[in-house]
Amino acid sequence: MDRSLRDMPFGRLVQEDAELAALRREYATESAEHRRAAAMFSYDASAAGEMFGQAVLRATGDREWLDREKPGAGAVAALAIDPTCAPAMLTVGSMEYQLGRADEALELFLGLAAPPEDTEDLAEIIDKAGGFLAEEGNYVHGEKLYAEAARQHPDVALYHDGLGYCAGKLGKLQAAVDHSRRAVELSPRDHELLGNLGWALVEAGSYDEAEDVLKRAVDLSPKGHDRARHNLQECRRRRQAALDRKQWRPKDARDGE
Repeated sequence: MDRSLRDMPFGRLVQEDAELAALRREYATESAEHRRAAAMFSYDASAAGEMFGQAVLRATGDREWLDREKPGAGAVAALAIDPTCAPAMLTVGSMEYQLGRADEALELFLGLAAPPEDTEDLAEIIDKAGGFLAEEGNYVHGEKLYAEAARQHPDVALYHDGLGYCAGKLGKLQAAVDHSRRAVELSPRDHELLGNLGWALVEAGSYDEAEDVLKRAVDLSPKGHDRARHNLQECRRRRQAALDRKQWRPKDARDGE
């Protein structure tokens, strides 16, 4: 591969790089199962090589290995072999974003909702893509990704939960509650989903319901998971502050002394 993602977006690279274009043509007529196996072999082999290169760098400080191997090349080759290879779509999309190509990244991430439903760990991969966008502060694109995933796979709680999180960050407080509530309906004993619904209710000012939900989250939380408990304390603090504001009235000047 003569060029890399540093030179151009993947959509152009797979057409203009002779090696990648040849891979795309070679596997286009193969069965979906064969394409998937070949793509994952390329992806896994490259990931192992890059891990070795990182170890070399830490041990010796010699960057020659990494410079020669072109980090991400295996994921790019995997995606050329199989355009529906979900792990490669996640990796290449993340690299596109880091290279300043947010729209190209989103296009790849949206494609994650299309691979075969038997793709291993698909829900977790899509959630990682959404989490990546959220960590970058791009809640608009995160919302678009989770919305498309929820549209195509409406019974996956993770997608509704992610959609609720992004909606809340965008100030859509009622939408955040609605999406989070749907996630809990799909997985009612998941303490993290309950905690997220509880916090969405806190942000929306629905303190009584929030306390009920957060109590359930606390009861279901494993030992050492204290987020729901902390959020329950914050819920009670905010509710009391709201009551104090309601009870306090500024003295009307017309009332006299």
